[in-house]
Amino acid sequence: MKILTHIAILIFTHICVNYGISQKTIKAERINSKITIDGELTEEEWVSAKRATEFIQSSPQVGKAASQKTEVRVLYDDLNIYIGARCYDDMSKVSNVLSQRDDFNSNIDYFTFIIDTYNDNQNGFAFGVSSMGVQYDAKVFVSEWYGEVDMAWKSEVKLNEDNWSVEFLIPYSAFRFSKKQIQNWGVNFIRHISRRRESSSWNPIRPDFENDMAQCGDLLNVSGIKPPFRLSLIPYISTYAEHYPYNIDQKSNWGRAINGGMDIKYGINEAFTLDMTLIPDFGQVQFDNEVLNLSPFEIQFQDYRQFFTEGTELFNKTNLFYSRRIGGSPLLSTSIYDELNTNEQVENNPRNSQLLNATKISGRTSKGLGIGVFNGLSASTFASVSDTLTGASRQLLTSPLTNYNVLVLDQNLKNNSYITFTNTNVLREGKFYDANLSALHTKLNTKSNKYFIASNLNISQQYFEQSDIIGHSLGLNIGKQTGSFIYSFNYKEDSDTYNQNDLGFLLMNNTRRTSASMGYNIYKPFWKLNRLWSRLSVENTSLYSTKRYIGTTLSGNIGITDNRFHSYMLELNSNLTQSNDFFEPRASGYFYVRPKNINIGGWLSSNYQKQFAVDASIYSVFFNRANWQEWKFRISPRFRLSDRLFLILDHRQFFTYNEQGYALLNSNTNPLPNGIIFGQRDKLTSINTMNFNYTLTNRMGMTFRLRHYWARVNYSSFFTLEDNGYLNPLSANSLNHNIESYYNINNNAFTIDMVYRWVFAPASEINIVWKNSIFNTNNNATLNYFQNVDELMELNALNSISIRFMYFLDTIYLKNIKRNKNTL
Repeated sequence: MKILTHIAILIFTHICVNYGISQKTIKAERINSKITIDGELTEEEWVSAKRATEFIQSSPQVGKAASQKTEVRVLYDDLNIYIGARCYDDMSKVSNVLSQRDDFNSNIDYFTFIIDTYNDNQNGFAFGVSSMGVQYDAKVFVSEWYGEVDMAWKSEVKLNEDNWSVEFLIPYSAFRFSKKQIQNWGVNFIRHISRRRESSSWNPIRPDFENDMAQCGDLLNVSGIKPPFRLSLIPYISTYAEHYPYNIDQKSNWGRAINGGMDIKYGINEAFTLDMTLIPDFGQVQFDNEVLNLSPFEIQFQDYRQFFTEGTELFNKTNLFYSRRIGGSPLLSTSIYDELNTNEQVENNPRNSQLLNATKISGRTSKGLGIGVFNGLSASTFASVSDTLTGASRQLLTSPLTNYNVLVLDQNLKNNSYITFTNTNVLREGKFYDANLSALHTKLNTKSNKYFIASNLNISQQYFEQSDIIGHSLGLNIGKQTGSFIYSFNYKEDSDTYNQNDLGFLLMNNTRRTSASMGYNIYKPFWKLNRLWSRLSVENTSLYSTKRYIGTTLSGNIGITDNRFHSYMLELNSNLTQSNDFFEPRASGYFYVRPKNINIGGWLSSNYQKQFAVDASIYSVFFNRANWQEWKFRISPRFRLSDRLFLILDHRQFFTYNEQGYALLNSNTNPLPNGIIFGQRDKLTSINTMNFNYTLTNRMGMTFRLRHYWARVNYSSFFTLEDNGYLNPLSANSLNHNIESYYNINNNAFTIDMVYRWVFAPASEINIVWKNSIFNTNNNATLNYFQNVDELMELNALNSISIRFMYFLDTIYLKNIKRNKNTL
């Protein structure tokens, strides 16, 4: 019997170690007295509370005990949960680096805890504080951390003789939980020591298992608490002064505006929250990284608007919601140029439609059902057109009044599996078309989470006056996702009528893709290396409608991090055959035969812990077609000038010689014969960026970002595209004099974003922003860099200075002040 017992224990231990089901537990202690949030942890309640210790490394020494001791205690009362931690260390070596709120870079020592109040192993909240008192918070979905949440909570740090201690006060209104009398929550505590590049956690986290929430321990003994009434108002007021030197009589060079609005958060019940923004103002968001786009596909931009980056993880789960569509580029902003009469010109063509309001409701029931509802409304948008001879003006509608809706139903299943239904629809006023998309996505994991199978079925519908267009997308993915060796097999098809771009983003439809990939990773240090990772994949693509072959690609990489924490990677990508490009011609039924090519290169990234570090890369593409070549490089030095001052420079160069591609006009006159015209061209692109961060305190700092994008395109010859996909040179007799000037492009985008931010109270801040921009496109593509900059600086620049004040008001906070309770 003893032998059987020992065998059972060994088997159980093996399962726990290899499949991560081991869970530590800690009891929370209820308190009745007031805790002073000062980082001291000297109250008797802290001294007598149970402690979470024995942290385990997740990097670099995976599975080994943490190099430094950490102690964590948990208290709670009717209104708040309190976390107290002591991080023992040689205090002369603890990082003193300051950063902006929510910016926990690798130079910072910090302590973070994550909490899973519904124990669904997928959804949670994270709160962190650095050794210098900088706060970080996020919503966590599986292993994705969605920052920029800016919840209202309180913390303080104290630097002691042999440790730094941190104290958290998190009001229950900051997260959601059920009405159960006794609460058992998932919890984990994570510590990062920058000089060692060490991450450790109380409950072990396996680097090969990409689910942070499923690797939490248990917080026990939270009883007798009730979800609070949640209502918070965040009113704002902003003022703008803009200067653009029109230098036109009777037209002012100055513009001024005062805006006001409000964000509202209301707890519908203990699980669901209503978020609403009324008359939003996004004038202070960072400029997009504009580029010259010669491809047949749309460029996808990141959304910097806080309302669309905060609390949208449920809406983004299936990647069918592209929030930049809302208040984005008007539907007909480019096509209006075809409606101009003789002598007419466009005076003003807004780049974005005005968002009137947006509302989202999200939450998750105690049964694991996540529900998300989103609604947004944008106003009608008009371009101003004038006649250059008569002076008469008129307006052209570029986007109608538009209503955007998203519904998500996400059911958690056993073994961290899920099934998700998503519906998006766009309703437009008048005779414009409407659109609808419905999708069902599933992922099923085995009990050990080692193997998985995932699928999706999407149906798109576009409703026009004469007819409807219906399309579908279908995908299947199976494989192994944990351990050193991983692999997957994938199939995906998008019908030629499938379109999710009314509220989503899709580069191309009408494709069938089959692919297989495998990877091998070593997470534990060996020889002179800390980590190794590698991946190899092959993909075959064809048209969905006709099943015609597009191409076959092979890609692979191998990367290492050495014992000095420098990282390196080698990469290879290749089109194994000539490929048929059915999209570059911009016309149905045509294709262009692309040559075989191989892209090889790599990058390095030195240890960011050093005061000087550098990122660098170089890649070269070799084409199996005479004289066509591409190469690019990047160099990005990083200077930590002091614990408060940080400078990053980034220089990128792209060189493309004798490329063949669809010839895009830069004027409204087509001087070439009819047909699909391709050109042979040189493309030279330079991107220079400077990021300068100066942090005054742990709640106040300044950032400066300058970016100059410069692209030149020079055409040397022109061709017509033949039916066989090859190019036929145009004779000199077919070309007008100086034909290149109609196609050559010199494109500049120069932007500056300078931001002063002061978080003067929880979730309350003042922002002062200076923005400068010059956007210019012409055909003078023969300039050198310094000539181009000289000409660019002579152009008129738009300068904008704005001040924005926002203040967090919470009903619970106001009530607790009167009761002399622990408050923010």
